[in-house]
Amino acid sequence: MKRQRFLSLVAMALVIAMAGFFFAPRVLFTQGRRSLQKEAKFTKISNKKWKVDPIHASQNDAVAWSDSTSDLYFHFMNATLFGVETQTLKKGNTLTLTVQTANNGTYHYAIFRTADSTYVTGNSPPTIIIP
Repeated sequence: MKRQRFLSLVAMALVIAMAGFFFAPRVLFTQGRRSLQKEAKFTKISNKKWKVDPIHASQNDAVAWSDSTSDLYFHFMNATLFGVETQTLKKGNTLTLTVQTANNGTYHYAIFRTADSTYVTGNSPPTIIIP
């Protein structure tokens, strides 16, 4: 009886952990054709405050954002980085952009979350770093 209860609790904990992984908003980083992926998750700081870690990328790298909790609006201060200035990500979808022009430096961008009517912070504002 105790073993069965223990196994039920373990199974429940596993389901909860997997749900947190699949439903948490995140930024995915993929490089070329390799299966290398780096994930920089959005982190909820408080009720309406979100943070995203800096992204380290190079020319021709693909950067993908996904969020299952809100629509996101992106504004890239340097439109040559991805070849676009603004993009929209609808809740539950993924936005993938490829680094077009990557001179060494730090590129700032903005993300607005419609669910919270707030901007995501990072290194004030979020950054993409090209080493």
